[in-house]
Amino acid sequence: MMDRRTFIFAGIAVALVIAAAAPFIASGNPDGLESAFFGIFGAKEIQGSDLDDHAAESAEEAVIGITGNEFSFASPFPDYSMEGLEKFGEAAAIIIGTLLVLGIAFGLTRVVAREG
Repeated sequence: MMDRRTFIFAGIAVALVIAAAAPFIASGNPDGLESAFFGIFGAKEIQGSDLDDHAAESAEEAVIGITGNEFSFASPFPDYSMEGLEKFGEAAAIIIGTLLVLGIAFGLTRVVAREG
């Protein structure tokens, strides 16, 4: 049977391999939520992948008008990418994000374990 430390390191290794491979095997089409949004507002067909950029911009403006939210914020890695690095930049951004989340989870478990 595998000890706990080996199990944790194996899990981290699997997470990093998935993070590194994701940009190379993932679909370039919008995700389900974004795709549904554009489908509802007529910017794309529900079953298709062609996006009408003008209709998409109009849909976003309509939602801004209704909600008052502009949905814009600064991001260190917008669209999970690093400018100029293409797919390797996407992989690097996802790996960095994965490591940050693992670090935060590790830190929280240490704090909770000390208090418990």
